Amino acid sequence: MKNKKIRFSIVTIVYNGENCIKKTIESLVNQTYGNYEYIIVDGLSKDSTLNICHQYKDNISKIISEPDKGLYDAMNKGIENATGDYIIFINCDDTFYDELVLEKVAQAIDVNNHPDFIYGDAVEVSEDESKQFLKRSRNHKMIWYGMFTHHQAMFYKVDIIKEYNLRYDLQYKIAADYALTANYLKYCKSFLYLDIVFCGFKQGGVSSVNTDKTALELYDIKTNILGLHKIQIFFILTVQKILNFIRKKFTGLYNLLRFKNA
Repeated sequence: MKNKKIRFSIVTIVYNGENCIKKTIESLVNQTYGNYEYIIVDGLSKDSTLNICHQYKDNISKIISEPDKGLYDAMNKGIENATGDYIIFINCDDTFYDELVLEKVAQAIDVNNHPDFIYGDAVEVSEDESKQFLKRSRNHKMIWYGMFTHHQAMFYKVDIIKEYNLRYDLQYKIAADYALTANYLKYCKSFLYLDIVFCGFKQGGVSSVNTDKTALELYDIKTNILGLHKIQIFFILTVQKILNFIRKKFTGLYNLLRFKNA
């Protein structure tokens, strides 16, 4: 039976995503749980993205198509338009792992007295989509180290985000999701980790390529938001730099060491 109490806000950001938007939309449309609003924020795509979106107009609550200042500006638009109880971002080329994700999360929310923050595991998909790797979440208390799971495997309470006016800080071009999460957790009193896979996420992306710029942003966030000592930060960033080097140069070895086969 579909739980009708919890309403999710699902937000997808897309720009020229004609090759991947369909699978993202269908991963939501195929959910067994139906109490959600679906918001698509499009950066005024030049390809057939909007035509594809309109094919699913009965499943989409709102389509915003206009120029933006980048990914995080578009995600802020998603927050502004969210009216559900919990919000999650499943952007173009991301997917819910299976059709039961929202149903399982909704049931867990009811059983656990509506926690402030919910997170789970993710599956990383190789860039050629030939392999999948299970990425177990770390404990949320390890926010000091970095993002403990994928952003697409986190549910935030909309009321908390709006009460404290939390938004993606546009000064961060790569790590604004980390900054928002670090800020958000300060206002949470209850946390729930679910031992299930929430999402599929393709390997690669901006943060794995622009490692030097990422490190600068992480240093700023760890200093100004998390209040870590510079020696702690230096140690953390050194370890992460080594791991990023291994990931880039020896992807197969990194996947073998870091992940389990999904």
